[in-house]
Amino acid sequence: MHNPVDTYFVHLLLGSNSAFLDNIALTITNAWLWVPLYIALFLLIIKNHDNMSQIAVCAGFAILGVLLATGLTSIVTKPLFERLRPCNDPEFKYLADIAGNIHNKDFSFFSSHAATSMSLVAYFTFLVRSKLLTLTLVTWSLTVSWTRLYLGQHFFTDVAVGLLWGFTAGTLSYYLYRRFYKRKRVSRHNVSVKYTLGGFYKYDVDVVVLVVAVTLLYSLISF
Repeated sequence: MHNPVDTYFVHLLLGSNSAFLDNIALTITNAWLWVPLYIALFLLIIKNHDNMSQIAVCAGFAILGVLLATGLTSIVTKPLFERLRPCNDPEFKYLADIAGNIHNKDFSFFSSHAATSMSLVAYFTFLVRSKLLTLTLVTWSLTVSWTRLYLGQHFFTDVAVGLLWGFTAGTLSYYLYRRFYKRKRVSRHNVSVKYTLGGFYKYDVDVVVLVVAVTLLYSLISF
């Protein structure tokens, strides 16, 4: 028996008769599509640290956040709860044709995509302290999360818990990073000219934003 919230969102968001939306969802949910974003974030770290040890520590804790986000669901919650994905659940799997005929055989609770993306959102939000970057990454994470609902891979609560745990993992990783490396902040006078509150060049932030925008645009026109 499913809770009313999950049932409502399955009926609301599971699939459609639109080949256009099917293609967008299948494109965006593909992890390989976002490799340019991961590279851009790594370059953001490289260009705003002074030496290899600083780069390794900063990137390492970002990766730690991702591992924490995915590790809990892959190792603990999915095997423990054994919740069927909507695309495999007898109550819902015939409601709509699943785009790409994706019927993963592992379990649903909770969403690794949501957790992983939100861990990076949290980490880079606290690290860079740029409203533009935060808004861009939140848009990315929520869009990826939508694809998991649309493609019948997760229930709403799977995604919601994934986002919550991802934010927790990314935040924890950031504060662990801060114990290892005290980054010098810049004055608010310089922030408005060249730097973010976290001391990162705004130009490098703009590059990340552009990569996300171009990638999303590609998902719209690749049909």
